[in-house]
Amino acid sequence: MLKRHSLAVLLALAMALATVATAAAAPSDSTLAGQQTEADCIYFEATQHSVCFGFKAYWEKFGGLAIFGYPITGEFVENGVTVQYFERARFEWHPGVWPERYDVLQGLLGTQLAADRLGTGPFAPAAPVQGCTFFGATGHNLCAGFQSYWEKFGGLAIFGYPISEEFVEDGVTVQYFERARFEWHPGVWPERYDVLLGLLGVRAISGEQPGPQFVPIAAELNNPRGMTIGPDGALYVAEAGLGGDGPCLPNPEGDGEVCYGPTGSIARIADGQVERIATGLPSLAAPGGASATGVQDVIVTEDGIYAVIGLGADPAAREQLGDVGADFGTLVRINDDGTYTVLVDIAAYETAENPEPAAVDSNPYSLVAVDDHFIVADAGGNDLLHIDGNGTITTLAVFGPRMVDAPPFLGLPPGTQIPMEAVPTGLTVGPDGAFYVGELTGFPFQVGAARVWRVVPGEDPEVFAEGFTNIVDTAFGPDGRLYVLEIAADSLLSETSPGALYRVEADGTKTLLARDGLVMSTGLAIDDEGTTYIANFGVVPGMSQVVGLFE
Repeated sequence: MLKRHSLAVLLALAMALATVATAAAAPSDSTLAGQQTEADCIYFEATQHSVCFGFKAYWEKFGGLAIFGYPITGEFVENGVTVQYFERARFEWHPGVWPERYDVLQGLLGTQLAADRLGTGPFAPAAPVQGCTFFGATGHNLCAGFQSYWEKFGGLAIFGYPISEEFVEDGVTVQYFERARFEWHPGVWPERYDVLLGLLGVRAISGEQPGPQFVPIAAELNNPRGMTIGPDGALYVAEAGLGGDGPCLPNPEGDGEVCYGPTGSIARIADGQVERIATGLPSLAAPGGASATGVQDVIVTEDGIYAVIGLGADPAAREQLGDVGADFGTLVRINDDGTYTVLVDIAAYETAENPEPAAVDSNPYSLVAVDDHFIVADAGGNDLLHIDGNGTITTLAVFGPRMVDAPPFLGLPPGTQIPMEAVPTGLTVGPDGAFYVGELTGFPFQVGAARVWRVVPGEDPEVFAEGFTNIVDTAFGPDGRLYVLEIAADSLLSETSPGALYRVEADGTKTLLARDGLVMSTGLAIDDEGTTYIANFGVVPGMSQVVGLFE
């Protein structure tokens, strides 16, 4: 999507492209500068172009600047038709075809610019949605604010039929129509129903293409964490829950308390439907569901469904929660009736062995299965653990702290260094059978300091890729390449919270795939067709969602 701050550059390009085309078809707009009061033309200093005669009459009658934007070319002949481009539209002169519309038709810019996506992703025909208007001609729905705007400012004649469902593109909820793209900007333009029109005319002239498309798959999740694709092709999501009324513990992330409640769950998402196949799992959270710890990851094997329950504290703190405290910091099996059975007490192992010799802590965060064995990344223990079929735990790798420069706000002397923990989070199995582990890193959450480790049992771990910030999950795609998700690309200490998705080559080089539209992303899964699923707004109760990424 066009970035607003780049408008001047693209307009300059558009004007340059239009100069040659308009030379033989229309007088130069520069001859009209100073004639701004001439009845048949309006000259716009902002773009140095005019709109004249029949195009001017149509522009004024059916929305003007708000609907069509400034002219960005003069009139010229394109494919045998006299046309003129505006920021948001292309006018075509068809004398006698539609006299009540001043002989003007709008070009189908929405259809033109989405041509290579029609029939796929959000452009595929959809089923009718209750409460929306369904257009059988294109198989798409028009709902809520977009419907209000469409009806208010011209409907079918101005915008055409919807040719997509609503989806997220370049960080904004959008919907494509035959002649327009609606963008949802809440509070930006309330008198316009919070809707702005995409600059399709500029895109058509400049050739600019949109970025990756984020399509909402599920919404209103309860603090989604790890995700996996099951053998049935469905997406399974671990939901850490919203906590409850207690008992409570001091909040390890700050002031106040986190309190227990049986609000954790595991969601199965298929064909656009969300089914919670397990509920009542343990959850700790601050009031309102913030700072949640609970079901951190889930895997689905031919043998059943397994999950890890986090903790994020000294295992001794579990005693403050009473009997239910023993369920935190564990590996569990999900029973057929949706209940759970504790299989292994991981936190107890961290207490007894403490492989990374610092303060005792446990937060089982990521889980994979190899045959009948399990591998767990314990973000609190800073280690990678192996659990055999009998429930016996051994340590595969330890990720120790390293010294980094202290942030200035601590007020320490320049050059002072402090320890930063690894905090292993994202765990996946590579095509080579090795385990790949991403680091969240601990305080001070230094930008560019997170690494991906490659772990082969019996060998020292080695750095596979580096230069990341606050990695939260990893996954291999069907292309055999590693994908890395950052929860906070600008650091967890930053005032902004965009996430980021990278693709990593075999030599460790990385390519940024997506950033705009990712906010506090917490989970990653990739299906056999290469569709990438991301848990977005993962720490924002009430806004948490899963989106699918279509490049």
